[in-house]
Amino acid sequence: MDRSEYAYKAAELGFLEKQAAAPGISKLTLMSVQARIEKARAFLEDNGKHAYRPAKVRLTYRGAPVWGTHGVLAEFGASATQAFSVAITAIAASLSGSLADKGPIPNRLANQLLITGPARGSFGFELEEIPADKQLDIEGTTPVSQAIEILAELLEATTTKSDEELSEPVSRLADRAIAAVSDFLSELSENNASCGVATSTRRFQFSDVEQVRRSKARLSRDNIKEEQETFTGSFVGVLPDKRIFEFKTTGGEVLHGRVSAEIGGPNVINDHLYAEVSIHVTARRIGSSNPRYTLKALPWS
Repeated sequence: MDRSEYAYKAAELGFLEKQAAAPGISKLTLMSVQARIEKARAFLEDNGKHAYRPAKVRLTYRGAPVWGTHGVLAEFGASATQAFSVAITAIAASLSGSLADKGPIPNRLANQLLITGPARGSFGFELEEIPADKQLDIEGTTPVSQAIEILAELLEATTTKSDEELSEPVSRLADRAIAAVSDFLSELSENNASCGVATSTRRFQFSDVEQVRRSKARLSRDNIKEEQETFTGSFVGVLPDKRIFEFKTTGGEVLHGRVSAEIGGPNVINDHLYAEVSIHVTARRIGSSNPRYTLKALPWS
Protein backbone atom coordinates (compact mmCIF):
# COMPACT_ATOMS: atom_id res chain seq x y z
CA MET A 1 0.00 0.00 0.00
CA ASP A 2 1.33 3.44 -0.85
CA ARG A 3 0.88 6.72 0.99
CA SER A 4 -1.75 8.09 -1.40
CA GLU A 5 -4.10 5.16 -0.75
CA TYR A 6 -3.84 5.60 3.01
CA ALA A 7 -4.28 9.39 2.75
CA TYR A 8 -7.33 8.97 0.51
CA LYS A 9 -9.01 6.66 3.03
CA ALA A 10 -8.23 9.06 5.90
CA ALA A 11 -9.76 11.95 3.92
CA GLU A 12 -12.82 9.81 3.16
CA LEU A 13 -13.27 9.11 6.88
CA GLY A 14 -13.16 12.82 7.68
CA PHE A 15 -15.77 13.57 5.04
CA LEU A 16 -18.08 10.80 6.27
CA GLU A 17 -17.85 11.93 9.90
CA LYS A 18 -18.85 15.47 8.88
CA GLN A 19 -21.71 14.07 6.82
CA ALA A 20 -22.95 11.99 9.78
CA ALA A 21 -22.94 15.07 12.01
CA ALA A 22 -24.86 17.23 9.52
CA PRO A 23 -28.35 18.33 10.68
CA GLY A 24 -31.42 16.91 8.99
CA ILE A 25 -29.83 13.65 7.80
CA SER A 26 -32.36 10.81 7.55
CA LYS A 27 -32.05 7.70 9.72
CA LEU A 28 -31.56 5.46 6.68
CA THR A 29 -28.81 7.68 5.27
CA LEU A 30 -27.18 7.92 8.70
CA MET A 31 -27.08 4.12 8.99
CA SER A 32 -25.43 3.89 5.58
CA VAL A 33 -22.87 6.57 6.43
CA GLN A 34 -22.07 4.98 9.79
CA ALA A 35 -21.45 1.63 8.10
CA ARG A 36 -19.00 3.31 5.72
CA ILE A 37 -17.34 5.06 8.68
CA GLU A 38 -16.77 1.75 10.45
CA LYS A 39 -15.35 0.26 7.27
CA ALA A 40 -12.95 3.20 6.77
CA ARG A 41 -11.84 3.11 10.41
CA ALA A 42 -11.16 -0.63 10.17
CA PHE A 43 -9.06 -0.10 7.03
CA LEU A 44 -6.98 2.64 8.67
CA GLU A 45 -6.49 0.60 11.82
CA ASP A 46 -5.41 -2.49 9.88
CA ASN A 47 -3.04 -0.60 7.61
CA GLY A 48 -1.84 2.19 9.89
CA LYS A 49 1.35 0.42 10.92
CA HIS A 50 2.24 -0.05 7.24
CA ALA A 51 1.43 3.51 6.18
CA TYR A 52 4.24 5.61 4.85
CA ARG A 53 5.69 8.11 7.31
CA PRO A 54 8.64 10.29 6.30
CA ALA A 55 11.91 9.10 7.86
CA LYS A 56 13.61 11.54 10.23
CA VAL A 57 17.18 12.00 11.49
CA ARG A 58 18.83 14.39 13.93
CA LEU A 59 22.32 15.56 12.87
CA THR A 60 24.42 17.54 15.37
CA TYR A 61 27.94 18.95 15.32
CA ARG A 62 30.79 19.46 17.78
CA GLY A 63 34.32 20.80 17.47
CA ALA A 64 36.11 23.85 16.11
CA PRO A 65 33.23 25.19 13.92
CA VAL A 66 30.90 25.24 16.94
CA TRP A 67 31.29 28.42 18.99
CA GLY A 68 30.41 27.44 22.52
CA THR A 69 26.70 27.81 23.07
CA HIS A 70 26.39 30.69 20.61
CA GLY A 71 26.41 29.17 17.11
CA VAL A 72 28.07 27.15 14.37
CA LEU A 73 29.97 28.51 11.37
CA ALA A 74 27.47 28.86 8.54
CA GLU A 75 29.86 27.74 5.80
CA PHE A 76 30.72 24.54 7.66
CA GLY A 77 27.11 23.83 8.64
CA ALA A 78 25.98 24.15 5.03
CA SER A 79 28.80 22.09 3.47
CA ALA A 80 28.77 19.31 6.07
CA THR A 81 24.99 18.94 5.94
CA GLN A 82 25.11 18.86 2.15
CA ALA A 83 27.73 16.10 2.27
CA PHE A 84 25.52 14.16 4.69
CA SER A 85 22.54 14.55 2.34
CA VAL A 86 24.59 13.37 -0.65
CA ALA A 87 25.66 10.29 1.32
CA ILE A 88 22.01 9.49 2.03
CA THR A 89 20.98 9.85 -1.63
CA ALA A 90 23.93 7.71 -2.75
CA ILE A 91 23.12 4.95 -0.25
CA ALA A 92 19.44 5.03 -1.25
CA ALA A 93 20.39 4.67 -4.93
CA SER A 94 22.82 1.88 -4.05
CA LEU A 95 20.12 -0.05 -2.22
CA SER A 96 17.83 0.15 -5.25
CA GLY A 97 20.62 -1.14 -7.50
CA SER A 98 20.69 1.95 -9.71
CA LEU A 99 23.94 3.65 -8.61
CA ALA A 100 26.58 3.71 -11.34
CA ASP A 101 30.26 4.47 -10.71
CA LYS A 102 29.89 7.82 -12.50
CA GLY A 103 27.18 10.24 -13.60
CA PRO A 104 24.18 11.75 -11.79
CA ILE A 105 22.83 9.96 -8.73
CA PRO A 106 19.47 8.41 -9.74
CA ASN A 107 16.34 9.79 -8.03
CA ARG A 108 18.46 12.37 -6.25
CA LEU A 109 15.67 14.93 -5.91
CA ALA A 110 13.16 12.41 -4.54
CA ASN A 111 15.72 10.98 -2.10
CA GLN A 112 16.95 14.26 -0.63
CA LEU A 113 16.28 15.43 2.91
CA LEU A 114 14.45 18.52 4.12
CA ILE A 115 15.75 20.66 6.97
CA THR A 116 12.68 20.94 9.18
CA GLY A 117 14.24 22.75 12.14
CA PRO A 118 17.26 23.16 14.42
CA ALA A 119 18.34 20.30 16.65
CA ARG A 120 17.20 21.19 20.14
CA GLY A 121 19.86 21.28 22.85
CA SER A 122 22.76 21.27 20.38
CA PHE A 123 23.96 22.76 17.11
CA GLY A 124 22.66 20.91 14.11
CA PHE A 125 19.49 20.13 12.24
CA GLU A 126 16.35 18.05 12.29
CA LEU A 127 16.12 16.45 8.84
CA GLU A 128 13.21 14.64 7.22
CA GLU A 129 12.59 12.63 4.08
CA ILE A 130 10.70 14.59 1.43
CA PRO A 131 7.01 13.67 1.85
CA ALA A 132 5.74 12.06 -1.33
CA ASP A 133 3.58 9.28 -2.65
CA LYS A 134 5.99 6.41 -2.22
CA GLN A 135 5.49 2.70 -2.71
CA LEU A 136 6.90 0.86 0.29
CA ASP A 137 9.11 -2.17 -0.19
CA ILE A 138 8.38 -5.55 1.37
CA GLU A 139 9.85 -4.43 4.70
CA GLY A 140 7.50 -1.44 4.81
CA THR A 141 10.22 1.17 4.41
CA THR A 142 11.57 3.46 1.71
CA PRO A 143 15.15 3.58 0.34
CA VAL A 144 15.76 6.86 2.22
CA SER A 145 14.55 5.39 5.50
CA GLN A 146 16.84 2.39 5.01
CA ALA A 147 19.72 4.67 3.97
CA ILE A 148 19.44 6.73 7.16
CA GLU A 149 19.56 3.62 9.34
CA ILE A 150 22.43 2.06 7.39
CA LEU A 151 24.49 5.26 7.56
CA ALA A 152 24.02 5.46 11.33
CA GLU A 153 24.91 1.77 11.64
CA LEU A 154 27.96 2.23 9.43
CA LEU A 155 29.32 5.20 11.38
CA GLU A 156 28.94 3.34 14.65
CA ALA A 157 30.55 0.20 13.21
CA THR A 158 33.64 2.11 12.12
CA THR A 159 34.28 3.09 15.75
CA THR A 160 33.24 0.06 17.78
CA LYS A 161 33.20 -3.02 15.55
CA SER A 162 35.85 -5.39 14.26
CA ASP A 163 36.72 -5.63 10.55
CA GLU A 164 34.50 -8.71 10.37
CA GLU A 165 31.51 -6.88 11.87
CA LEU A 166 32.13 -3.74 9.78
CA SER A 167 31.99 -5.89 6.66
CA GLU A 168 28.25 -6.44 7.15
CA PRO A 169 26.98 -2.88 6.53
CA VAL A 170 29.75 -2.18 3.99
CA SER A 171 28.82 -5.27 1.97
CA ARG A 172 25.37 -3.81 1.23
CA LEU A 173 26.69 -0.71 -0.53
CA ALA A 174 28.22 0.19 -3.86
CA ASP A 175 31.72 1.70 -3.90
CA ARG A 176 30.34 5.12 -4.78
CA ALA A 177 28.01 5.11 -1.77
CA ILE A 178 30.90 4.23 0.55
CA ALA A 179 32.95 7.02 -1.04
CA ALA A 180 30.10 9.48 -0.33
CA VAL A 181 30.15 8.51 3.36
CA SER A 182 33.93 8.96 3.34
CA ASP A 183 33.49 12.43 1.78
CA PHE A 184 31.16 13.39 4.64
CA LEU A 185 33.76 12.25 7.17
CA SER A 186 36.40 14.25 5.26
CA GLU A 187 34.27 17.37 5.57
CA LEU A 188 34.18 16.85 9.32
CA SER A 189 37.86 16.03 9.79
CA GLU A 190 39.12 18.86 7.59
CA ASN A 191 37.19 21.29 9.79
CA ASN A 192 38.25 19.62 13.08
CA ALA A 193 34.66 18.66 13.78
CA SER A 194 32.69 15.59 14.80
CA CYS A 195 29.00 14.75 14.64
CA GLY A 196 26.16 12.85 16.25
CA VAL A 197 23.36 11.04 14.44
CA ALA A 198 20.04 10.01 15.96
CA THR A 199 17.39 8.01 14.08
CA SER A 200 14.18 6.32 15.17
CA THR A 201 16.15 3.24 16.26
CA ARG A 202 19.76 4.29 16.82
CA ARG A 203 21.85 7.01 18.47
CA PHE A 204 25.54 7.54 17.76
CA GLN A 205 28.06 10.25 18.65
CA PHE A 206 31.74 10.51 17.67
CA SER A 207 33.84 11.18 20.75
CA ASP A 208 36.17 13.61 18.95
CA VAL A 209 37.67 14.48 15.57
CA GLU A 210 40.42 11.86 15.91
CA GLN A 211 37.76 9.18 16.03
CA VAL A 212 36.26 10.68 12.86
CA ARG A 213 39.65 10.39 11.14
CA ARG A 214 40.07 6.75 12.18
CA SER A 215 36.60 5.99 10.84
CA LYS A 216 37.44 7.63 7.53
CA ALA A 217 40.62 5.53 7.28
CA ARG A 218 38.63 2.33 7.77
CA LEU A 219 36.36 3.28 4.85
CA SER A 220 39.24 4.23 2.55
CA ARG A 221 40.02 2.38 -0.67
CA ASP A 222 43.29 1.24 0.90
CA ASN A 223 41.35 -0.65 3.57
CA ILE A 224 38.54 -2.03 1.37
CA LYS A 225 39.62 -4.53 -1.26
CA GLU A 226 37.44 -5.97 -4.01
CA GLU A 227 38.12 -8.88 -6.33
CA GLN A 228 36.09 -10.79 -8.88
CA GLU A 229 35.98 -14.52 -8.17
CA THR A 230 34.41 -17.49 -9.96
CA PHE A 231 33.03 -20.63 -8.33
CA THR A 232 31.58 -23.79 -9.84
CA GLY A 233 28.93 -25.73 -7.99
CA SER A 234 25.21 -25.34 -7.33
CA PHE A 235 22.76 -23.12 -5.52
CA VAL A 236 21.25 -24.89 -2.52
CA GLY A 237 18.94 -22.11 -1.39
CA VAL A 238 17.91 -18.47 -1.56
CA LEU A 239 15.88 -16.12 0.63
CA PRO A 240 14.30 -13.77 -1.94
CA ASP A 241 12.98 -11.26 0.61
CA LYS A 242 16.39 -10.84 2.27
CA ARG A 243 18.25 -11.35 -1.04
CA ILE A 244 20.63 -13.91 0.46
CA PHE A 245 21.88 -17.00 -1.41
CA GLU A 246 23.66 -20.19 -0.42
CA PHE A 247 26.00 -21.90 -2.88
CA LYS A 248 27.93 -25.17 -2.54
CA THR A 249 31.08 -25.50 -4.62
CA THR A 250 32.16 -28.73 -6.28
CA GLY A 251 34.89 -28.89 -3.63
CA GLY A 252 32.29 -28.94 -0.85
CA GLU A 253 32.73 -25.34 0.38
CA VAL A 254 29.47 -23.59 1.28
CA LEU A 255 29.30 -19.88 0.42
CA HIS A 256 26.76 -17.34 1.60
CA GLY A 257 26.29 -13.98 -0.08
CA ARG A 258 23.95 -11.22 -1.16
CA VAL A 259 21.97 -11.01 -4.37
CA SER A 260 22.55 -7.56 -5.83
CA ALA A 261 19.58 -5.25 -6.33
CA GLU A 262 20.59 -5.23 -10.00
CA ILE A 263 19.00 -8.69 -10.20
CA GLY A 264 15.28 -8.06 -10.40
CA GLY A 265 13.83 -11.36 -9.17
CA PRO A 266 16.12 -13.50 -6.98
CA ASN A 267 13.30 -16.02 -6.47
CA VAL A 268 14.16 -17.44 -9.90
CA ILE A 269 17.23 -19.05 -8.31
CA ASN A 270 14.86 -21.50 -6.59
CA ASP A 271 14.03 -22.87 -10.05
CA HIS A 272 17.67 -23.85 -10.58
CA LEU A 273 18.66 -25.42 -7.26
CA TYR A 274 21.25 -28.22 -7.37
CA ALA A 275 22.00 -27.64 -11.07
CA GLU A 276 25.73 -27.24 -11.70
CA VAL A 277 26.63 -23.69 -12.76
CA SER A 278 29.54 -21.27 -12.57
CA ILE A 279 28.89 -18.00 -10.77
CA HIS A 280 30.90 -14.78 -10.87
CA VAL A 281 30.82 -12.85 -7.61
CA THR A 282 32.38 -9.74 -6.13
CA ALA A 283 34.42 -10.55 -3.02
CA ARG A 284 34.87 -7.54 -0.73
CA ARG A 285 37.24 -7.58 2.24
CA ILE A 286 37.53 -4.94 4.96
CA GLY A 287 41.00 -4.97 6.47
CA SER A 288 41.53 -8.49 7.80
CA SER A 289 37.91 -9.64 7.45
CA ASN A 290 36.68 -12.69 5.58
CA PRO A 291 35.23 -11.90 2.14
CA ARG A 292 31.61 -10.86 1.69
CA TYR A 293 30.23 -12.13 -1.62
CA THR A 294 27.77 -10.34 -3.89
CA LEU A 295 26.13 -11.95 -6.90
CA LYS A 296 25.53 -9.30 -9.57
CA ALA A 297 24.35 -11.47 -12.47
CA LEU A 298 22.59 -14.80 -12.81
CA PRO A 299 24.72 -17.50 -14.49
CA TRP A 300 22.00 -18.48 -16.98
CA SER A 301 20.99 -14.92 -18.00
